[in-house]
Amino acid sequence: MAKNSFRLETLIIIVFLLTVTLWAISQCSESRREHPRAERTEEEDLQLRERTSMKRETIYVPQPTAPAPADNYTAPAANTPAPASSSPPPRRPALAQEPTPAPAAATYSTLYVTIDGLNLRKEPNRHSAVVTRLKLYEPVLFLNRKSEQPEEVNLGREKVTDYWVNVRTQNGKEGWVFGAGVHYYQTKRPGVE
Repeated sequence: MAKNSFRLETLIIIVFLLTVTLWAISQCSESRREHPRAERTEEEDLQLRERTSMKRETIYVPQPTAPAPADNYTAPAANTPAPASSSPPPRRPALAQEPTPAPAAATYSTLYVTIDGLNLRKEPNRHSAVVTRLKLYEPVLFLNRKSEQPEEVNLGREKVTDYWVNVRTQNGKEGWVFGAGVHYYQTKRPGVE
C-alpha cells in the first residue's frame, strides 16, 4: 500500500510540474508575439528612421508674461511731520538719450522640400497657377501662414490630408505648397510617385 501511495504522490507532482511548465511556455510565447525579436535589415532601419523623423515636429508654445508686481507703497499720514534734513535731496541721474533699437524682423522657420518637383502655387489649392517647381531638399522659409482648411491630396501610394503653407524660396519667390511636401528635416517622403 505504501508503494502505491508513493507512486500516486509522484504522479501528482509530475503532473503538477508538467502543467506549470506548459503554462510558463505559453506565457513566454505570448510575450514573444507581443515583442518580436528585432531582426531588421539595413533598409528597414533606414525606412524606420525616415518615418520616425517625419513625425517629429517642433511646436512653439508662448509662455504667459509675468504680471507686473503690485505696488505695496502706502503714503504716510498727513499729520506726520517730515524729518528735517540739512542736505539737499539726492539728484537723479539724467537718462541717456540712446536711440531705441528697431524691432527685430519677423523670424521664419526653415523647412525642406520632401517631394521632388513640388509645385509652388499662387493660391492655397491644387487648381491655382504654378509659380515654380521645387527640388528635393530645397530649403524654403515658412512665412507663418497656413490655409484655413486642410485638403486631401493623392500623393501616389497614399492620400494625405494636410494644410497648405505659405513659403518663400531662396530666390525670393513666394507662394503656397502642400504641407505634406515640406518638413523641418531633410527627408524624402515615402509613398510618393
